[in-house]
Amino acid sequence: MVDQWPPDAKFQMGDYAAKKGRASWRGRIVGWYRTDLTKLGYAIESYFEPGSVQIYPETAIDAWKPPVLERE
Repeated sequence: MVDQWPPDAKFQMGDYAAKKGRASWRGRIVGWYRTDLTKLGYAIESYFEPGSVQIYPETAIDAWKPPVLERE
């Protein structure tokens, strides 16, 4: 069973986000979760380390814009 994307979500699947604060994790949202302690959180796949995923509560991330890649 796959749940629908939460209607109260600040971010959507595929949005780019970054961890707030001193930790540096930036990437694309690939999923979401809820727990008794976390109202809403997201799985974020690293932009710089594809395949690596971290989870963070919604309150711990901000929108992020990936760098523009230079063309040769």
